[in-house]
Amino acid sequence: MENFTIEISERQGLGKSECNRCRKDGFIPGVAYHKGSDSIAVKVPHKEFVTLGQKAALTQVFTFKSDAKALDGKLALVKEVKRDYVKGTVLHVDFITLKAGEEVHVDVPLKLVGESPGVKNDGGILTFVTHKVSVSCLPKDIPTQMEIDISGLRLGDSIHAYDLQFASGVKLLDDPHETIVSIVASRGAKVAESKEGEDKAGAK
Repeated sequence: MENFTIEISERQGLGKSECNRCRKDGFIPGVAYHKGSDSIAVKVPHKEFVTLGQKAALTQVFTFKSDAKALDGKLALVKEVKRDYVKGTVLHVDFITLKAGEEVHVDVPLKLVGESPGVKNDGGILTFVTHKVSVSCLPKDIPTQMEIDISGLRLGDSIHAYDLQFASGVKLLDDPHETIVSIVASRGAKVAESKEGEDKAGAK
């Protein structure tokens, strides 16, 4: 995964008024924290964060560049972004900092590729049940996303979490029997099949 570098500064003041001042000055207020450590109030340039965010995956690892020793060079994931409900502008961002040799739990988005013959030829309906999976790995091994090839799925077929092929060092945390995607018969096909069965039974 590509590593993005972002400018970040320690925020001295706290409270609503200080956050509003940050936004007025072109910054996004936020916090950076690591499990077992105190959080650090931070601020990031609004324009830079939005620009990088448009190119970043949900599991994007950022490298902090800062004058603050406690922040400079740290790896981090965006844990939460709060937006204005009306304007959609970013109001606050939470970062979770990482250690290179310490595993982290992340949710990896899933992407379907290919075309299912069960849908194309048999009139089935594709049901995409789970759009992400939770995994554990080192920061350097975090997947951007996982692609799932559905080109072999026929009517009645399914792909489960245990079918996913993870890179070395990436471990599934979810239930391995969880259904990811399946091809099911449409309601019309089920009704037709049921009627056909009744007709055969009546003919006996």
